[in-house]
Amino acid sequence: MRDELGGIEMNNATEGNGSRKEEILAKSRQSNKDEGIEHAVTQGAKNGNHWGIEVIGFPLLLLSIIAGQVLATYALSSVILASWFGEFLAKYRILNQKRYLIAAIWFAVLGIATVILFVRYVGTLQGWWG
Repeated sequence: MRDELGGIEMNNATEGNGSRKEEILAKSRQSNKDEGIEHAVTQGAKNGNHWGIEVIGFPLLLLSIIAGQVLATYALSSVILASWFGEFLAKYRILNQKRYLIAAIWFAVLGIATVILFVRYVGTLQGWWG
């Protein structure tokens, strides 16, 4: 039997399944999560990070290491680590999974350490301190 909108009505034998479906839908509506948006944001962050950092940044980083350009190495490392921090922080905010928060904190600490090394090296070159 079909209802007035063309959908199939449930009979008494499948009514228990229908109420379970309604419970699941109600819980999903209460959680205020949209898997489509979550997927789009995480894929966008992942793809942007991939092309902007891994494809362009890593070869430049390797070249600066090979050439012995310490300042460029510290600068590129800071940018790469900041990008990863942003990616994992965005994933944590959207997906609310603890592993992404831990990764974001880890990359933040590494990025701050790299910036400190950069400033220390520049300060030594400029004669700001011994």
